Amino acid sequence: MKKKIINIIGYLVILSIGMTIGKLLNWGYFELSKEVNIVDALTLFVTIGVAIYIAKILEKEVQDVRIEKELYIAKITEIESILKDFEILVEEKDSSYNKINNRINSCRMKKGSIFNTIKENLKQVKTKDFDNFEKGITDGINSLKRLLTETPAVAEENPAISVKKDIVTYSSNRIIEINTEINSISDNLFKIKVRINNL
Repeated sequence: MKKKIINIIGYLVILSIGMTIGKLLNWGYFELSKEVNIVDALTLFVTIGVAIYIAKILEKEVQDVRIEKELYIAKITEIESILKDFEILVEEKDSSYNKINNRINSCRMKKGSIFNTIKENLKQVKTKDFDNFEKGITDGINSLKRLLTETPAVAEENPAISVKKDIVTYSSNRIIEINTEINSISDNLFKIKVRINNL
C-alpha cells in the first residue's frame, strides 16, 4: 500500500514538473491529420508485424542456444564433482579401492560421452580446438587413474599406495601428486566451460 502511494505521488510530481516546464517554454502545439493514407497504414502494420515476428524468432533461437550451452556446462560440472570426491577420498583412511576404481571409470565414461555429444550437436564448435582439450583431459584422467590405482609390483617399505582388504592408503607425496593432477584437469574443464559459454 505504501509503495502504491509513493508511486502515485511520484507520478504527480513528474506530471507537475512536465506541465510547469511546458508552460515556461510555451512550445507550440501540433495537429494530427484526420486523413489516413491506406497504403501508409498497411505498410506500418506490416512493418510492425514483421519486426515482432523476427524479434520472437531470434529471441527463441538465442534462448535455445543458451539452454543447450547450460546443459553441456552442467554435464562438465558432473566431472568436476567426481574430481572433488577424489580429493576427499584420498584423505580418508578407509577408502575402498573398488569404489575409487569405479569412480575413475565413471569419470572416463562421462568425459567421452560429453565430448562426443558436444562435437555432434553444438554447431559452433571447432572440432580441432575441442580435440586438443579432450586430449589434455583424457591424458589427465589416465594419469589420475595411474596415481589412484596402480600399486607397486614389488613390495616397498613405504609404498606410495597400499591396499589391504579393499582399503587403500596413499602416502602424503602421492596425495599431493593426485591433487595436482585433479587441479590440472579442473583447469582444462573450466577452459572448456568458458569456450562453450563464448560460442
